[in-house]
Amino acid sequence: MLSSFTVPSDLAARLDPVDAPNPDPGPLQAAAVIALLWPDGLRCSHDDPRLILIERSRLLRAHAGQLAFPGGKPEPGDTSLLATALREAEEEVAVLPSQIQILGRLPTVSTPSGFMIVPFVAWADATSRPTVASSEVHRVLSPRLADLAKPGVHRRITVQTPMGGRRSTHCFDIGEPPLWGATAQMVWELIERMRGQS
Repeated sequence: MLSSFTVPSDLAARLDPVDAPNPDPGPLQAAAVIALLWPDGLRCSHDDPRLILIERSRLLRAHAGQLAFPGGKPEPGDTSLLATALREAEEEVAVLPSQIQILGRLPTVSTPSGFMIVPFVAWADATSRPTVASSEVHRVLSPRLADLAKPGVHRRITVQTPMGGRRSTHCFDIGEPPLWGATAQMVWELIERMRGQS
């Protein structure tokens, strides 16, 4: 099993450009999230980073109790979806825009709940301390990429959609609740790009 996970030095080149055109969301609501790689200076490094996730409050109307990246819908003051992602990182996990280095994007992900999500990938400064900063966040998790990439942690599951259908989705067994759905799809894509397999 993996004891560490080295981030490739050319990771930015393996990601989609930050300013890549957004697909037409059509009837979907646009949203943005940010996958923060965190070189926790006490336990990890740039060669073995953590990934910042939140567990959403169980009181929310949508996606309650699920694991996700910091993010959400644009607000009137946001100048772009990147601005949305940076604002949400500050509001939800107290990581300031000045502590974030944007690397690129992953492919957009559409959800059965009606969102088209644009995922950005970035480094969070080692001095940052992601913490719960919003009532919408129940807790902050910081699993190591090495643990997410271990054999047997990732699997495919079948879930029921809001319309009553069924679909296959990614799942990472990292605890309770597991990481599944749109965020798990983004994590899988990120790891595959780091491995050079996407």
